Amino acid sequence: MGGEYRNLRSAILVDANMTTNSSLTALASRARAFASNGLSYARLMDYSEQYLALSAQLGNTEESRIATRLLQDVPVYRHWEQEHERLMRGVASQRQLPLQALEIKKVAFLTLHRKAPFEYLRHSKVTGQPRRQLVRALFGTQLYTQCILREHMAYLSSACSYFCTGSLCGDLMRETAFCEAIAHYETSYSEYYRAYCDSLLAEQTGESSPLQALLPYLRYQLKIIRDHMLSGAPPQSEFKQLQALYNKLGDTQRLPAVRQH
Repeated sequence: MGGEYRNLRSAILVDANMTTNSSLTALASRARAFASNGLSYARLMDYSEQYLALSAQLGNTEESRIATRLLQDVPVYRHWEQEHERLMRGVASQRQLPLQALEIKKVAFLTLHRKAPFEYLRHSKVTGQPRRQLVRALFGTQLYTQCILREHMAYLSSACSYFCTGSLCGDLMRETAFCEAIAHYETSYSEYYRAYCDSLLAEQTGESSPLQALLPYLRYQLKIIRDHMLSGAPPQSEFKQLQALYNKLGDTQRLPAVRQH
């Protein structure tokens, strides 16, 4: 790859009569033909790059917007390329396809977790000094602007790698049970991370979060689910039990409006 930025859209030859979805199917089919003895690092990167370029054509979806943003920004693309190369080298180091599938699943969790901080900052309504204090608590830095820029780049990079691993698992390796499970896991992890950040905000105001005492338990439950997913698909009951806990707490998850300074 050499860290060179290429115009991926012009590099991919897609039949004008084919829809983007059928192009994604064709991409997976071509890659699957070479996958029986494991996928090389070069094929993993090639698949990922082509998948992102096709994802950018999906229309008005969150995945399409994020992929387009990455492909249009040379420094951000180079950052993603370097990070994704490192991740895919780890996958390719496993020579057998089942072991590679396991590594890709681990990458899915890693990138899902890495994009969570900026996702929270994007969707929360925390502004002003409380936001700065939260950023300091999360990342341990006084350099607010630089930190936000760094985390935005990490978010775009991790999100795009997460999308790629989803296609590698689901479209290429046909690990549909895992893909269904990780969608539930992502929801549960987002709930956990929101509760974690809410507890940090509460500490900043001298209050206590209703969920603070439960955070270790929630974190442990997520670990159990991850372990089950890496060894197979967890029963739906595990997600339902975890989600039921959030639902039972209801509005107690939400803190009073944080005072602005």
